[in-house]
Amino acid sequence: MARKIPLKPLLGIDLGGTKIHAVTFLADAGKITVLGTAKRETRAERGYKAVLKRIAETAADSLEDAGLSSKEVAAVGCGAPGPVDAKGTIAVAANLGWKDRPLGKDLSSLLNRPVTIGNDVNCGALGEATHGSARGTASAFFAFVGTGLGGALIVDGRILNGAHGYGGEIGHLPAPFGDQICGCGRPGCLETTASKTGIVRIIKAEVAAGTRCLLPQFSHASGGSPPGKSSSGGASLKSKELKAAWQEKCPATRAAVSRCGEALAWGLAVVGQTVDPTVFVLGGGVAEALGPALKPHLLKGMRERSMLYRRFRPEIRLAALGDDSVAVGAAVAAMQALA
Repeated sequence: MARKIPLKPLLGIDLGGTKIHAVTFLADAGKITVLGTAKRETRAERGYKAVLKRIAETAADSLEDAGLSSKEVAAVGCGAPGPVDAKGTIAVAANLGWKDRPLGKDLSSLLNRPVTIGNDVNCGALGEATHGSARGTASAFFAFVGTGLGGALIVDGRILNGAHGYGGEIGHLPAPFGDQICGCGRPGCLETTASKTGIVRIIKAEVAAGTRCLLPQFSHASGGSPPGKSSSGGASLKSKELKAAWQEKCPATRAAVSRCGEALAWGLAVVGQTVDPTVFVLGGGVAEALGPALKPHLLKGMRERSMLYRRFRPEIRLAALGDDSVAVGAAVAAMQALA
């Protein structure tokens, strides 16, 4: 009988615009066992070097929580926002204020071991494909619906990055839903409607048109709750607040979620008609909070807009790994890089 080789832990890091999340875990036969976790605020306003230090500290905290040293993990990976090249350089990360930052080189030097860097949405998709809701499927398209809209295509367990690292960037498809200016500077990108940013914009427009709103950030403008509870105008609106408003049948929120679903259905229909993935996986804060609300709009819209889905019902699943998906996928990518 062959001797079973002991598993070695992996360390994955999720670098976000507001938080850094590190997970130390064991992976075996598609299942993960979390050994240690840690979170810190990113504090991007303090600059690149300060964020590097915070990433290293968060990684160390996760290892300490697991009772391990960095030498005891098989691989280290980090998922970060923005396009990432083969050397781990981030071309641009708008929410961090970074441009052409050699994160892979600098983080490897700081942690004193190789660190593989990947795009955060791609890493989330890989995590779901290998250990989450898309495990065992031949291909999957992952739509990350959060503040913006990201996408990634997984084929045979590997990310399809494309020639320039922009593969799957569904959020910047030129879409027929208006000419609002996107964060990238161009008008009419899909994520200006199919994202939390888009939902907030639509709620504001609904309220301005007289639609009743139960959210205190907006309701005073339509004769609801008095002003004073929030002056953010939705800038800090949490996905769980949107979920609560939808469950309470808030008219403005329901209208915005419907519009978001219609736009996302258009984008997924384009992807489906082009590459015909086995499954679609929805992740990100908005999808986690409003997945059941969005799904009927997606099924209806994809059927109406695609010849393929008039014949076949699309398989749409919600992400299973939650906050851990990016970190898990980053570590898996690091292991794949060693193979």
